[in-house]
Amino acid sequence: MDVHSWWTSFGDTTGDLTGFPSYARALADLLADGLPGASLIEARATADESLFGLRIDVEVERPQLLEHDIRGIEPIAVIFSKDGDQPCIAALRPDFPDTPHQNEKPEGLPCMLCVDDRPWAEAKLTWTPADLVRRIQTWLAKAARGELHDTGRPLEPIFFRAPRTIVLSRSALSIATLPPELVGFVHEDQRVILARPIAELAGIPDMGRLMVLVYRVEPQPMMRMRHAPRTLSSLAAEMQQCGTDLIADLQARTIEWAGLEKDDLRRLSSSLAIVVLFPISRDGGEPFDDVRAFVTQQTAGEIGVALGQLLPNTSGKGAKTGYLRALPPAQPHIEGLGLEPTDVQIAFDRELAASAAGCAPDRRRAVLVGAGALGSQLALDLAREGAFEWSVVDSDRLMPHNLARHGLSAGYVGMPKAVALARQIEELLGEPTNAIVTDITAPYEDVRPRLEEALLSADIIIDASASVAAARHISDLPSTARRVSAFFNPAGTALVLLTESADRSVSLRDLEAQYHRLVQTEPDLEEHLRVEQSGLRYSGSCRALSNRIPATRAAMLSAIAAIGIRESTAQDNGSIRIWRLSSDGEIRLSRHEPRPVRQKQVGSWMLSYDDGLLDQLTAMRQAGLPNETGGVLLGIADMSRKSIHVVNALPPPADSVGSATGFERGVAGLTDTVNAAITASLHQLRYVGEWHSHPPRSTAMPSSTDLRQLAWLRHELEAEGLPALMAIAADDGRFSFVVAVAANDIAEVPQLKVSGEGA
Repeated sequence: MDVHSWWTSFGDTTGDLTGFPSYARALADLLADGLPGASLIEARATADESLFGLRIDVEVERPQLLEHDIRGIEPIAVIFSKDGDQPCIAALRPDFPDTPHQNEKPEGLPCMLCVDDRPWAEAKLTWTPADLVRRIQTWLAKAARGELHDTGRPLEPIFFRAPRTIVLSRSALSIATLPPELVGFVHEDQRVILARPIAELAGIPDMGRLMVLVYRVEPQPMMRMRHAPRTLSSLAAEMQQCGTDLIADLQARTIEWAGLEKDDLRRLSSSLAIVVLFPISRDGGEPFDDVRAFVTQQTAGEIGVALGQLLPNTSGKGAKTGYLRALPPAQPHIEGLGLEPTDVQIAFDRELAASAAGCAPDRRRAVLVGAGALGSQLALDLAREGAFEWSVVDSDRLMPHNLARHGLSAGYVGMPKAVALARQIEELLGEPTNAIVTDITAPYEDVRPRLEEALLSADIIIDASASVAAARHISDLPSTARRVSAFFNPAGTALVLLTESADRSVSLRDLEAQYHRLVQTEPDLEEHLRVEQSGLRYSGSCRALSNRIPATRAAMLSAIAAIGIRESTAQDNGSIRIWRLSSDGEIRLSRHEPRPVRQKQVGSWMLSYDDGLLDQLTAMRQAGLPNETGGVLLGIADMSRKSIHVVNALPPPADSVGSATGFERGVAGLTDTVNAAITASLHQLRYVGEWHSHPPRSTAMPSSTDLRQLAWLRHELEAEGLPALMAIAADDGRFSFVVAVAANDIAEVPQLKVSGEGA
């Protein structure tokens, strides 16, 4: 059987395998013992004993109809190196077909088969000669059936290793419009070339730069370059077959650059990075680009001379590295112009970020308010998943103590947090990111228009400010954007995420109230808002205190916040979620659906309560029947907005007296109970009024006794600047809320529970 000429010139045949690597000897011993389906034909070693080869004949299980021309017996060479690198598998038949899942190779070598796509450090842990032979047999059988590879997936070289990699933006490869001039900046270790538009490299030294030229050839059938050209002439020949005249294009470019301007000298004194996109078409599927890159060993000027278009400047005048146009042009002599094959990677961008995360890019517009520890980390996490087009709002600067938990590094200390975080997101995704340095509750006049534009055009507004005032202000902003609020508890052991419904029927203010009722009523949340230790004082200011939260906890909870924001905003319903982190790393999630909210404007005050409160009143009334019962109401009173959210109803004190015809609320332990509730809410709750029940077959309308009590209550609360509030629970889920907003001004707010009747 004819074999590739490369094998016949691969060292000398030998029968003594003593000097062969252990992997090679193990394979030879296995074949010598008679492995079914494979036989050892000969062994060869190079003169310097750096490479060793075993030629084996492999029997192939073939179908009747072949997808690729695979023979019943295929000659294969397994090449081992003295250094113990991963063996290379060469198909030695000279006319071996082009198939998927072959490795790139230098010109003149036989086809190299990719039989194992694991890194060698992993593969050698389980490597056996029998497994290698099985992999070769399986590869050949699948090739015959056309089952090797998803033809829509570009192939990557496994064994072939280019010494350098060029990193290009996705837009540079699109060639939809005339791209900007690209310059390759060589990294310090000389192994990575970062391609950037020339305008972005201001101030970077010219040393190590390359001119980056991108070509897209005509679409090809399911074929790819089977070798890596090592000379300019061989690359030009490959491209010529695909309809692109590389030589003519380089001749035109070098003539264009033959001037004495600074940019002309820079271009002609730079090597070229030639990037070629081979569009591969396939039956029944989308085409993809097989992208290859080659770096010239000569400068553009030297290439222009070899192309016959330029002459070196030997006049002694002007730049010594300058060139002149050759008039007339000379005959090209490019045989000696060498190329270095180079790997190509796409710069990190939104598409790559989303693909790496296993999801689709999310281009919803998000305004992040608060670029602190939580805000910075959740924004960077989401950006790394290709989520959201960001505007960042914060008035603070990054200071040294912030580095304990912040997502940014020390290089940003002193910068406004909004600017620094926006810059980091821009560097990640390569897209403009809006930074607005201001206090959301009192915007500076010079940035107010930009802030309003960002808010009005937003799809989501994320509050990560850790400020109650900011969260409530965000809730009230005139924007159709959905609101989300994320914050740590004081000890940094829990994350709270409040997500409005898509229709905003339950706002952040409403969710805050319902969250506080959970804190008051759920036993697992009893210590949730407790401040366990004093804060960290980071300067001499009396307000310069920061919570003591380990970076590990902050990072974990911030990542959970990012997950929660994506998941909750992908649904229409709102949610209250509390993740609690134990000392050993266990995470427990409490998930609650928001309850419908009822509102009533009473004079200048807005009264709000929800079905969860009504459920409380119903349960306590039922427990007290046939007698009346009652207690006090706790709520959130926002004096600046003149709003009261009734949050929680407390049961009657132990010394209360109830009968079938009346109720007198006691006082035993009530002060301590109310104070404990206020403390447990971090002083967000306060006493806002009274509640009581009416006996069976009675309405929820206030009696004359109720009105007298309300007048007394109004007098008591007048000094606090609050209206008097009384809730009455009656039969069949009927309720009324009665408010006294001024002397002799009684306002009744009848309310029917959803499941009740009448009112």
